[in-house]
Amino acid sequence: MKITERFEEWFYDHPGITIFGILTITPAAIIGSMFLLWYSLGVRGFGPEYVNTVTVQRLYVDGGSSSHYIVGTDKGVYEIDNILFPIQLFNCDELYSKLEVGKTYKVKVKGNKVTNWLVQQYPYIIEIE
Repeated sequence: MKITERFEEWFYDHPGITIFGILTITPAAIIGSMFLLWYSLGVRGFGPEYVNTVTVQRLYVDGGSSSHYIVGTDKGVYEIDNILFPIQLFNCDELYSKLEVGKTYKVKVKGNKVTNWLVQQYPYIIEIE
């Protein structure tokens, strides 16, 4: 008996374990792939950390199912949002309220800008001085 035939027979003899395996492994693989994509692109808090001196040109809230803050500066676009993983950042409202259009700030930023058909992510402002 071939090994493939033995596996097929085992799966037919144990349908509960097979279904449980499919229902647990599939979501885990999807979530793992998502984190791997974020890590490889350097978005959602996984990218490099650096400090920039920026002048705020525009402030706006990008609405939707969950709104997040967008900051347009002379050095590019940044995002302020609460992040749970890999860095714990829960003060996006306080950070956003510190900013005023036309003023210059020293900001600590984490992440890369990636805009394509799959993701649209901007670096996160994690600290404002």
